[in-house]
Amino acid sequence: MTTHDAQYEATEAHLREMRDALSGAADGTNRDPEAQAAWDRSVAAHHALAALPGVTTDASEDIVIVLHPDFDTLDVLGPHYFLSSMMGANIHFATTGELDKPVRSASGIPLQPTTTLADAPEAATVLLVPGGDTSVLLKDQTAISRIRELAARADLVTSVCTGAIALGAAGLLEGRRATSHWSVRHLLPEYGATAVDERVVADGNVLTAAGVTAGMDLALTIVGRLRGAQYARFLELGAEYAPKPPHGAGTPQTADPDLTALARDFFAPVEHSLRRR
Repeated sequence: MTTHDAQYEATEAHLREMRDALSGAADGTNRDPEAQAAWDRSVAAHHALAALPGVTTDASEDIVIVLHPDFDTLDVLGPHYFLSSMMGANIHFATTGELDKPVRSASGIPLQPTTTLADAPEAATVLLVPGGDTSVLLKDQTAISRIRELAARADLVTSVCTGAIALGAAGLLEGRRATSHWSVRHLLPEYGATAVDERVVADGNVLTAAGVTAGMDLALTIVGRLRGAQYARFLELGAEYAPKPPHGAGTPQTADPDLTALARDFFAPVEHSLRRR
C-alpha cells in the first residue's frame, strides 16, 4: 500500500465516523440535497487536505497528558484542542492518582482520567506535563520517577508552564535549553537547564512552553512536527488562533513595571515551592 493509499483510507475512515455522527438517516446518508452537497464539499476538502505537500493523515499517535492535582486547566485543554484534532490521534489522560477519581484542576474543574500514569503507553508519541500547582507533583516521587521512565521512550517530551520544573525534577532538562512561566523561569538553571525567554523552546526531542497560553503554541508546534506545517496551519485557521491581548500586558516586557512587581510578589509562594531542595 502506498502512502497516498494509506492516507486516503485513513481519511475515508474519519469521514465515515463523521457521517455516522452527523447524519440523521439510519444508513448514514443525507436526504436533504443541500445537506448532501455540503457533505460532498467537506469530503472533497478532507481529501484535499490529506493531499497537501508534507501533510500526514494516516498516523495514530499516542499522546499522554499527565493529570496531577491542581493542574492548570488551560495547560491541558489548550493543547488538547489541537492535539485531539489530529485525525487518528489517541489522547490518554494519565492520572497520578486512582483511575476512578476525577482530577481537579487549580480552578476547580474535574477531569476524568482515561488511564493511570503507571498504565500509560510505554512508548508514547508525545508526553505532556502541564503546570499549575506543580509543587504537589514534585512531592510525588513515584510520579516523577514514572515521568522519567515514560520520557525515556517517548518521541517528544513536552511541558507547559511550570510543568517544566517537573521535567527538571525528573532530570530531563540537564544541559538543555528550556522555558517556563516567566515568574519561575529563573529557577530552571537549578535543574541543569539554560533558561530561555521564548514562547516555545525545542532542544532535541524536549519541547517546553512558557506560561499557560503558550501551551497552544506548543501544541501547534507538535502538530507541525508530526503532521506537517500545512496541517498545523489548517488547525490554526480553523481555531481562528490569532491572539491580540486587549490590554497588551501579557509579558513582563509589555506590562507596567509596577504591575509586574506586584504579580511577582503575588506568585512568590509558587516560586518558593518550586525551588530545588
